[in-house]
Formats: sequence, structure tokens, C-alpha cells
Amino acid sequence: MRRAFAATMGVGAAVVGCAMMAGEVGAQLAPAPSISLFKRDGTTWTPAAVVCDSTNRDRVLVLSPPVRDRRVEMWSLAKPGLVASHVAVTLGTGDAGMNQVYYPFIDADGQQVGWVHALNPGIVEPGATTPAVTSIKLGQQTSNCRFAPQTRVLGATPRRSVQITATPTRGYRYRSYNYDTRLPEVQQPWGGRDTRASLTIDDGRLIERSGTRRVYQFENGGYTYRVFASLDPSHAGGGVQVSRGGRVVLAEPFGAYTAALQP
Repeated sequence: MRRAFAATMGVGAAVVGCAMMAGEVGAQLAPAPSISLFKRDGTTWTPAAVVCDSTNRDRVLVLSPPVRDRRVEMWSLAKPGLVASHVAVTLGTGDAGMNQVYYPFIDADGQQVGWVHALNPGIVEPGATTPAVTSIKLGQQTSNCRFAPQTRVLGATPRRSVQITATPTRGYRYRSYNYDTRLPEVQQPWGGRDTRASLTIDDGRLIERSGTRRVYQFENGGYTYRVFASLDPSHAGGGVQVSRGGRVVLAEPFGAYTAALQP
């Protein structure tokens, strides 16, 4: 069942890593070896530069990799359901401050209409394993982006967001954030963003790391939680599966995710 579930989440994919984020833009937006993808049309995996799981809005924002003339697409996936809409803008040259940088969004008339805010990954302790983007503004809306040091997976299903982080003493930590519940924002160290979690489970294990496949497992109250993430360009996908007594009771594929290459 586990293999069948994972197979349904990884057909025909494209992966973006640091190499695709050329030059000065890539140095800040994708400083850590990780991949980000989303289902642009609901079926085909598409490269992303950043997946921003908003902690203050019912949106997942996805920024495409810059192409010629630094044009990007900003996709907005509504929570719940992940229904998508998008706009095209130009990503300007970064305006660096102390330990941070702002990249402006420029519209067709040459006017600034927003920005992407990223931290210098060197200040993040105990280390940034995914892009250190903490907020995105477009028009009048500012979205704070869920970010934590030592993230291994951050994914959004149609019903919830899921984050896996490594801890120094409690193995891997599972957090889920249900979209049908209003969850208050909380501040994290080193500029991190989060909300109160719907469910937190510690002492998780990495039970599979064959090639570019990662499977993290957690136990809680008789239920087994598994989070899948693929790093394979030709078999992208991931999601969360919950089982009890060997029977699967929940299986939700990601519509967008970021995964660290570090296990």
C-alpha cells in the first residue's frame, strides 16, 4: 500500500535546484541544496524557486524560477483545495541590508508592486536547509512564509500543511496545520515564521532514503504517520499517509512542496 500510494504522487516531474537559480538571485532565494515543485495544472509537476506556505493568509504562494529578463510567475494556491491563480511580474535586483535582502517585484509599467524578503542563510542557526524566504508582498497583501531551521520537508495538501524538521535530541519532528482551523501566528528564532500546529509528533525516524526518495515515520496514539518526498526529477511528488493496524485511514498528496537534499 505504501508503494502504491507513493507512486500515485510522482509521475512526470521537473525539479529546480540551486543550479537553476542563476547568479545573484539564486544566491539568496535558493541558498540551500533543496528542491521546490508544484502542480501547475493539477497534474504536471513544475519547478518552483520558492514555496511560501503563508502563516497569516489562506494561501500558498509559489514563485517560478526567473527566466530571460528576470520574468517570474507568482502563483497563489487557495487553502483549502489549492485552486490556483497567477500573475506575471519582473523580479528586480536585490537590495541587501544587514543579514537580509529584498527583491522587488516590478510590473509592466516599471512600478514596484511588491517584494520577496530573504534572510542571509549564514545567520540561521542551526542551519538553513531550505530557502530562507520569510515574507512575500504583492500589491497590498503581505504573506509571512513558514520557515524553520533544519527543515527537511514542507508540503501543502488540499487540506493541510505538513512540516518535518530535524531536532538535536528528539529525532525528526512532525507538524501539521489544518486549514479548517484558525491557527495563531508564533515567532521562531532567527527570523523564522510559524503558527500553532494542529498536531506535533517528535521522535520520528527516516525509514527510507534509497536514492532520492525520503520517507519519514512517526508514531502517535496507535497511528503511524508517514511523510513521503521525492527528490527525483522524473518521479517528483510527496504527501502524508496515516495508518492504524496496517490499514490506511488517510492519504493526502502534496500540491506543492520543498524538500531538503540533506536527510
